[in-house]
Amino acid sequence: MTTIRTILSTLFFATAVVSMGQQVDRLGVADMSVARKDSASLSVEMTVKPSLLRLGTDRLMRVTPVLRSADGQFEKELPSYSIAGKNQYYYTIRSRSQDGDVFRSGSNVTERYSYDIPWEDWMGNSTIDFRTKTSACCGAPVMEEDLPVAELDLVPPVIPATADLEYLEPVAKEVKEYALEGRAYVNFPVNRTEIFPDYLNNPLELRKITNSIDTVRDNKDATIESITLTGYASPEGPYDNNVRLAKGRTEAVRHYVSMLYDFAPSVYITASVPEDWAGLRESIDKSAMPMRRQMLDFIDSDYPIEKRNDRFRQLFPADYDWLLKNVYPWLRHTDYLIKYTVRHYSDVDEIRSVMASRPQNLSLDEFYLLAQSYPVGSSEYNEVFEVAVRMYPDEPVANLNAANAALSRGDMAKAERYLLKAGDSVDADYARGMYYAKKKDYDRALIYLEKCNTPKAESAIERVKALKGYKGSVRFLP
Repeated sequence: MTTIRTILSTLFFATAVVSMGQQVDRLGVADMSVARKDSASLSVEMTVKPSLLRLGTDRLMRVTPVLRSADGQFEKELPSYSIAGKNQYYYTIRSRSQDGDVFRSGSNVTERYSYDIPWEDWMGNSTIDFRTKTSACCGAPVMEEDLPVAELDLVPPVIPATADLEYLEPVAKEVKEYALEGRAYVNFPVNRTEIFPDYLNNPLELRKITNSIDTVRDNKDATIESITLTGYASPEGPYDNNVRLAKGRTEAVRHYVSMLYDFAPSVYITASVPEDWAGLRESIDKSAMPMRRQMLDFIDSDYPIEKRNDRFRQLFPADYDWLLKNVYPWLRHTDYLIKYTVRHYSDVDEIRSVMASRPQNLSLDEFYLLAQSYPVGSSEYNEVFEVAVRMYPDEPVANLNAANAALSRGDMAKAERYLLKAGDSVDADYARGMYYAKKKDYDRALIYLEKCNTPKAESAIERVKALKGYKGSVRFLP
């Protein structure tokens, strides 16, 4: 009788095994262990002890450990070894008739058997058998036998797909306010404020403004509330003249736009910035100019704005000419801001239609109302939150709901991206905890879950702790 003692270690997936002694005939092994070594392999180890097995002098037993799926569909043979009686042992050694190690029956020699198997999912629920073939000389029949040795259960429990994720209902707004904004580089002849629609690149630049207005005006459910035009001049020449140019050119753009539409005069709001030092600062800050730091310090100083350009030119004459040619033209621009409102929708079918045609018309609470018309976790349900976060990419509630939808369908990349903007609410921390739990980063999962201090989080903490210390089972058979 041969004793197999199970001594299994806990590695990566913590698949430890209860040690127990078993009696298995005709194997010649001891100290066997089976463990999932890491995410990519399964380790089988044992000590081959020929002294445990007595064979007749002319007999040879070939032993092949076999890993077999619980349903019998898959199997993997491990390297074989052989134990032979005295005469058969010497014959085998001389003839080299057997692959693998060959041991003499009854000898005190021991050999550590260790083999790592590339992990496949079916191995999580599988068995280990020892397949033996015993032969003798003189044409004696070969005796074959499969000896069941162990049953493996190495599949850790998983976090449920939904995992009690909380989808938040956004607060409904009394007024659905939206805005379109942009920048147009309308050209004017030097020192003049009259607008010439066909001058230089003006047809394209003016269309930027009118196309934005038309986008809102053509939306039957939208009402334009205001059109703000802010004109900027570059910081060159006398300051008083720049005040005149900025105001006059802004008024020229307003007059041009107002002649194309029948909006009430009160819709238009104009403003002007005589010298765009903020734009100049941004351009210099992004540059690699040698005097970059000194120029920024000057712009940030409280030097009187009426005299700032002259002093700037005196301090940085070499750089000024380059800026005048390459940067200053881009400081002459008209920024536009179109504010508008959209009517509310309450009928789910209408919301569904609007999402397909003009999703930008919907508020977050309307997206949420539509989502409730679908089964939780369905493709339609998830799509609603995907569209909502595209329309409101910086809204925490939109990002949290989209992250939960992504987690429920196992899209970890999108879940990670959305969770970055999901805010600092308890529900956001819970979702982050579930994200890391699904990623098997249990320590980080616990950090977020322990911040929540809710009954739901307490339950999740216990579940994550159980996963962190999970011990699979290998049951050795009698």
